[in-house]
Amino acid sequence: MDKQAFQNPANEYRIYRLLHGAPSEYAEHLDALADYGFGGIVTNAAWHNKPEDTRQYLAEAQDFADLDRQLDICREKGFGVWLYDEKGYPSGSADGLTLKDHPEYEARGFTELVTDGRDYELAAPFEKIIYACKSDGSAVPFDEHTARGADRCYVVKPVFEGSHAEKCGWGPRRYPNLMDKDAVAAFIHCTYDKYCDSVRNFNDFEAVFTDEPSLMSGYVNCPKAMEYAFLPWQDELPAVFERMHGVCFFSVIGELFDESDTFRTGKLMFWQTVAEMVNSAYFVQIEQWCAEHGIRFSGHCLLEESLAMHIPLYGNLMKCLKSFDYPGVDMLTGDPQAMRSAPTREFQYAMAAKYVGSAARMTGKTEKVMVEICPLPGRNGGKEYTTEQEIGTMNLIFMCGINHINSYLAPESLNGRFKEYADTFARAAFVLRGARWNGKIGMYYPIETVQGFYAPSRVGINNGAKLSSAGQIAEDTMFSLYGELCESGLDFTIVDADWLRESQIEDGVLSANGLEISALVMPGVRYLDSTTREVLSRFEKQGGLVLWTAAAPQELSVTLCEHPAEALKQHVNYGLSADAAHPRDLFVSPYEKDGKRVYYLINAGAESNQVRLRLADGAPFEVWHTTDGSVTAEDTVTLAPYTSVFVCEA
Repeated sequence: MDKQAFQNPANEYRIYRLLHGAPSEYAEHLDALADYGFGGIVTNAAWHNKPEDTRQYLAEAQDFADLDRQLDICREKGFGVWLYDEKGYPSGSADGLTLKDHPEYEARGFTELVTDGRDYELAAPFEKIIYACKSDGSAVPFDEHTARGADRCYVVKPVFEGSHAEKCGWGPRRYPNLMDKDAVAAFIHCTYDKYCDSVRNFNDFEAVFTDEPSLMSGYVNCPKAMEYAFLPWQDELPAVFERMHGVCFFSVIGELFDESDTFRTGKLMFWQTVAEMVNSAYFVQIEQWCAEHGIRFSGHCLLEESLAMHIPLYGNLMKCLKSFDYPGVDMLTGDPQAMRSAPTREFQYAMAAKYVGSAARMTGKTEKVMVEICPLPGRNGGKEYTTEQEIGTMNLIFMCGINHINSYLAPESLNGRFKEYADTFARAAFVLRGARWNGKIGMYYPIETVQGFYAPSRVGINNGAKLSSAGQIAEDTMFSLYGELCESGLDFTIVDADWLRESQIEDGVLSANGLEISALVMPGVRYLDSTTREVLSRFEKQGGLVLWTAAAPQELSVTLCEHPAEALKQHVNYGLSADAAHPRDLFVSPYEKDGKRVYYLINAGAESNQVRLRLADGAPFEVWHTTDGSVTAEDTVTLAPYTSVFVCEA
């Protein structure tokens, strides 16, 4: 690695500023951003969001001419540029354009009405009946408006009230159905095609940033109990369900609203179907458009922090994350202790970054892995985070596999030390890009367990919605393992069943897309399909380590491991001796780059931490300091609170 390039990294490694409005003195503004350490921007055509402004979003030729002028200036300044794909958020509505001529594209959900054998006549707010049956699930005569002698009726309506479309911070706006390919195609036409056709310099955009698209059938930011609980609906769902599973959808519909703490195969199949439809309609369709137009697809999803939220919002978050070219996450805290301790179940911040970094590693898409940083003082008792806290938080985010920052953190913040912050993570990005993670430990993504136990709620999924005991155990176990492993000097990547099934097994190592795993932790897993069980069996027979913790499928005769870190340290050797004054605060993540070993060392604690270093085989090494860009040959280093270094084989 080039030491001079590490000392002063190029703009491609630097923070990009999220800049939705264009200052009048644009060139001077970019110069000021460069002085703060920025290397690019994320921008868009004018939003016209002031009440007195009668101009329309994406309808003014002058807006695109202005954007071309801004792109010319960015090119002259050497600034990278990403395109933001919405007016506000969540992405998908095009500020109402997507649904303007197609109200049928609006997101819809279905719910269960208990009718106790009475005839039922459709009434507002519902649009149609999709199924009616006796308590045993057998159908009764019905059409879209009437059911005769039904115990249960399943009815559909648009989902808006209590959803993120209504309750997001930007403001209420009707929203399209992300399971509907035609609805998403309309969004692409209104937004992506418009930019491509109207911006002369469209190819100057490196990537597109999509922001928090999701299903709207689950309530979000909604503490009061609503009248009905909904599941996502799109008219093609029954056909897709039967094509995927060989089972009639309506034969299992009665299982989907079951609130008992019982695994239901119908629930599992339903959410697998939803995930497939959301992924193919939104994420894959946009990624394909981007590939055809020479731009990368990036952005982030909604409420990535909690495993339980991956179900109602996406069916399977990890499946969707893997479709990004540059997977991304947002981060609302600047407190490294919140990363380690999770202030609430809904905000396991470290896990949000872990899911995204892991999706990138599973697919080999590690060129750029993005974080949108937006630390909210409201999550810190109204106080601004300190520079040390912000640096410590970003170090922990980068350890999860992130290597690019898009920032809402104002350059005027951090008491004049923003340049120090920006330079630190430009250096970290310089080292991490092109490096291959080599931590060898996998943590299984127990999405099937949570899918099979999931029941919809009448309150917000981030406002106290009930979680099954199995789902709670899986989620809590994953986060506790994050702490246990990191505090033991170990690192891990989350892997899912799809990755396991596509991997090769050789000499006790699972490998696919550049990711290698020799030990696998199974956290609170209650369900595995037969193919995945067979993969694990072959893996163990060849010397791989599988550790079950907190729970296991009933059909498997396994012993649960209470302290996986102890067993993992016996099985995995990173080849680095790091004797720290505060060992539980020293987090270590191993990489390989240019054929050499590289270790990312972070002091995750609030006290200085002296560390004595040695490579196990005695090979020489250097210490690359992210804070000031120096490179030393010392074997003892003192890490100030929340700072980091790279230990690089010489």
